[in-house]
Amino acid sequence: MPRHPLFALAAALPLATAPLAAVEPLPAKELEVVELTAGVYAATWKDPLQDPIEGNSLFIVNDEDVVVVDTALMPSTTRRLIDELRKLTDKPVRYVINTHWHDDHHDGNYLYRELWPDVAIVSHVATRANILEYTYKPRPAILEEYKQIVARYTRWSESGLDDEGKPLVERRRKRAGELVALYSSWITEFSSMREMPPDLTFTDQLVLRRGERTIEVRWLGRGNTAGDVVVFLPAERIVATGDLLVDPVPFMFGSYYAEWIETLAAVDALAADVLVPGHGPVLRDREYLYTVQDLLRAVVAETRKAAEEGLTLEQTKERITLPEWRARFVGADERRGPAFDSFVLAPAIERAWRQAKGEDPPEGRVDG
Repeated sequence: MPRHPLFALAAALPLATAPLAAVEPLPAKELEVVELTAGVYAATWKDPLQDPIEGNSLFIVNDEDVVVVDTALMPSTTRRLIDELRKLTDKPVRYVINTHWHDDHHDGNYLYRELWPDVAIVSHVATRANILEYTYKPRPAILEEYKQIVARYTRWSESGLDDEGKPLVERRRKRAGELVALYSSWITEFSSMREMPPDLTFTDQLVLRRGERTIEVRWLGRGNTAGDVVVFLPAERIVATGDLLVDPVPFMFGSYYAEWIETLAAVDALAADVLVPGHGPVLRDREYLYTVQDLLRAVVAETRKAAEEGLTLEQTKERITLPEWRARFVGADERRGPAFDSFVLAPAIERAWRQAKGEDPPEGRVDG
C-alpha cells in the first residue's frame, strides 16, 4: 500500500530506540512569512523536519488578485497560511498552483475553494492523475492503518505491556502515549478533508498575466515526481521549485534520478536570484542545488554499476550506503540521520537500481 513519505521520519524512529524528544504530541509549528519583493511572500516552516512535515507556500499578490503556490497538508496548517495571507491583502485568490502530487502540497486546496469559489487549481497533467491515484485512492486504507496504530499503542500505554505481554520500560510506555496523540490528531485532520484535485492542467508551460505581473508555470522535466513544475517570476527573478529542491535532506522516494539531474540543470538556467524550495529556508545561491545534483549523480552512477555487474538488489543495498553523502547532509544534527536513511538511502537505492535494470516502478510506491 502506498504510504505518504512525509510520515517516514516518524516511522523511522522506532518505539524501542527513539529519544523522547523525537515525537511530541502536536507541538506548535513555527511559520515564517518573508517578503521577497513587492507583493511576493514566501511562507516557510522554520523546522522542515518537524512532524507532520509540511510544504512551503508562496503568495503572489497582484494588482487585483492573488496566486498561491501549494496549499499544505493539514487543514489546521492551511488555515494558518490563509490567516497569514489575509494579513497581507484582502484581494481574492484567483489561482492555486500545485507543484506536484505529494499531499503536503495540495491537501489544502478545498479550503481555498471554500473561501474563493472561483479559484482555479492548476497543475501538470501528471500531477492531477497522481493525486487521484496516489493520494485519494489509498487514503481510506491509510486512515484505517492509523486507527490500528492508535488502538495498539493505546493498549501499550494503558496496560504497560507490549503485544507479547512483556512489561514496557517507562520511556517506551510514554512514547506509546505520544504516538497515540500524534496519530489521533492526524486521523481527525484527514477525516475532515474534501477531495479537490486540480481543474486546470497543462503539459509544458502555462503563463498567467495578472495585471503588471507575469507568472510562468513550467514543467522542466521529471525529477522528484513525473509532474514537478516550477513557478517562475521572470521580472522579479524568483522561482518556487516545489520538491525538486528540499532542504536540509532531499525527498527521493518515487523519483526519476537521472532525469532529475537534468531538470535541476534547467532550474539552474533560469534567470533567478531567489529559490523558494518545497521545504526549508529560502535559498539565495545555487550551492545547495549543486549539492543535490552531485548526490543524484552518485546514486545513479553507483546503482548503474551494480546493475551492470549483475548484483542483486540485496547485494546492491549492502554495497551502496553513501556514508560520505550521509555525513555531508546530516552534519552534527542527529535528527537528520533518520531523515537521510528514510528519505534518500532506503527509497533511492532500490528504485535507481530498478531503473538501471530498465524497470519502471510505480511512482506512488515508497521503496525500502
